[in-house]
Amino acid sequence: MPLITQSARLLEMVARYGSIRRAAERVNAAPSAVNRQILNLEAELGTLLFERVPRGMRLTEAGKILVDQIRAWQRDYERARASVEGLKGQNGELVRIGVMECLAADFLPRAFGELQQEHPDATMRAVVDGTAEIAAQLLSNEIDLAVAFNMPRDTGLKIVHEIRVELGAVMPPSHRLAREQEVPLSALLEYPLVLADGTLSIRPIVDAMLGRTRRPAAEAVVTNSIIMLKSMVMRGAGVGVLTSVDVYSEVKAGQLYFAPIAGARVFELLSVSVRDTKALNPSAVRMAEIVSSAMDKLTQPIPESQQVNGSERTIAQRQRPS
Repeated sequence: MPLITQSARLLEMVARYGSIRRAAERVNAAPSAVNRQILNLEAELGTLLFERVPRGMRLTEAGKILVDQIRAWQRDYERARASVEGLKGQNGELVRIGVMECLAADFLPRAFGELQQEHPDATMRAVVDGTAEIAAQLLSNEIDLAVAFNMPRDTGLKIVHEIRVELGAVMPPSHRLAREQEVPLSALLEYPLVLADGTLSIRPIVDAMLGRTRRPAAEAVVTNSIIMLKSMVMRGAGVGVLTSVDVYSEVKAGQLYFAPIAGARVFELLSVSVRDTKALNPSAVRMAEIVSSAMDKLTQPIPESQQVNGSERTIAQRQRPS
């Protein structure tokens, strides 16, 4: 029998995502089944746990008390399970980490490979998601480390390392704009755009940048997948707007060209965050150090010996925040 009931887990997930539908998708269940569990809990306790509002579910005061307790149980359970695993001598030290999609294919595997050289028994549980979801999992102690753009500043999470990453225009190396060191915003608007949708943290920044002009942008493709966005740009669907980190590997391989947008220098903040530094095991501490060092390298120019197809002009010098 599970120590934390399915009803409790579902209650916490609905609170985290603010939506029965999104919670149901996470557990591969029907929304009606999740809703029934919530209704049963409310009937058992004799009080409403959520307000049903047009944009989702909002916790009542009673719901907040219960969810806080569930999250405390989850944290205690994870600590107890880690202790049990340690007694069994299995798997070494577990590192639980959440990352953005753009860091999942190359960046994180390289960082974990470096960790394994120093801690051969270390294991990793990796979650790929958006900033809001990663922050929620860090708060509920489902992960130890978060590597994400624009982490919330008002939640009590601790940012242990941060870099400033520039946004720019992204296109195939054969594109007409790829001859430019910087792309004027007016020139960017001459082409169809391939953009992230509103669920990704980059979109409000892009909208603010585009809003400086009075010209409407022609949106050829809008998607919540950075991988699809880059693929569409490679296939000539339009010019993308991404950070230099999003396309670092593709630029290095000569598959894409990145140029800052002249007159509209805008940035995202990429950070390593933790909930409690004292709760990290030695492997997680070292993983945070490795990831932080690797992040710094992403803001540096590509070495000449590693440049492909003249891509040395595609990653400009970045400024670290003071």
